[in-house]
Amino acid sequence: MQTDDFRRGMRRLVGAVTIVTAGKGEDAGGLTATAVCSLTAEPPRLLACLNSGGATFDILRRHGRFCVNLVGSGDRAAAEVFAGIGAAPGEDRFAAGAWVRTENRAPRLASALAAFECSVHSITMLATHGLVIGDVDAVHITGADDPLLYHEGRFARLAVPDMA
Repeated sequence: MQTDDFRRGMRRLVGAVTIVTAGKGEDAGGLTATAVCSLTAEPPRLLACLNSGGATFDILRRHGRFCVNLVGSGDRAAAEVFAGIGAAPGEDRFAAGAWVRTENRAPRLASALAAFECSVHSITMLATHGLVIGDVDAVHITGADDPLLYHEGRFARLAVPDMA
């Protein structure tokens, strides 16, 4: 099997767009990710696959806490900035969007469809990525927007057909 074939095939998999944040205060970071899913309901846990070479992964390991923010289509600009699209090196990515910052939690996108505040349960290293299992400590459901999706290398909106 060719790696390029794998990549082309995976680009066809539609993914929900999230911004995963970690750290607090000046030692905070984040990235846009689609490799996030629920793991168990009892106890509530989720799985996030993060590139282990990135700054956000390092911050997550140091602090042991992170937040998965489910992005609505109205926050596309924030998703782009956290994906590195149009962001200058060293730019404060948190300038895009409205963020809730507390003393002991990772930043949370105020308008997220849902935000999952997590403590790291475990991290399994696999090739270039860390498979991060998070114990969900709190869930904030605030947004009423359509979800932002990722497909074929670009952001998209959910098109709901009229079923009437």
